Amino acid sequence: LRIAAYNGTRTIVATPHSNLPGKPARSCSEIKKIVSLLNQAAKKENINITVLSGMEIFATDDVAKKLKNGELLTVNDTKYPLIEFDFETDSFFVFRVLESVISEGYTPIIAHPERYRCIAENISLAYELYRMGAVIQINKGSVRGRFGKKASVAAEILLNHRLVAAAASDTHSVFSRTPDLSEFSVFLDMNFGQGCSSLLLEDNPKRIISGKDIVWESPIPILK
Repeated sequence: LRIAAYNGTRTIVATPHSNLPGKPARSCSEIKKIVSLLNQAAKKENINITVLSGMEIFATDDVAKKLKNGELLTVNDTKYPLIEFDFETDSFFVFRVLESVISEGYTPIIAHPERYRCIAENISLAYELYRMGAVIQINKGSVRGRFGKKASVAAEILLNHRLVAAAASDTHSVFSRTPDLSEFSVFLDMNFGQGCSSLLLEDNPKRIISGKDIVWESPIPILK
């Protein structure tokens, strides 16, 4: 939190992995309790940042049902669940899960789609995801090449076609995949136009945590 606050972040969403197969999962109430304790600790340490609750939901066929039953958390209790898929998943499963979630009135945020093989190898699928109403969120590390050439190229194409609505740190530690977005912000504006960073790191994230509709900058279709 100190790193994030020092580099300009004022609000951060805690999105722990919530329902990975074969691993114990914290309940929604437990996560909210931990987030509350974390905010109290940050205030005591004079760290000027607010932590909101959420989950990185692993995609399964019953995600929509679990969301409806209150078994999974959306971002700050809004209409936006953050959903990730297995990196080797097929496109049919991606569309099936997202359609079921949307049919229940949610607006799914797709975590790092540039890292999914089915999308990296057929990037035109991303435009169809946008058309169906999903929010595309890329990771800082993907753009900078941390996850390999395919993910980097896919992220660049998504950005150039204005299909990215938000970008995330995907923070995992204070040593690698950190919450520092300062250099990433400059990189976005230099390579994808002034205002890109404010849209992806400030404007749309503010809309998401407030439950408002996001802003799209005239996405460009991608040919197969």
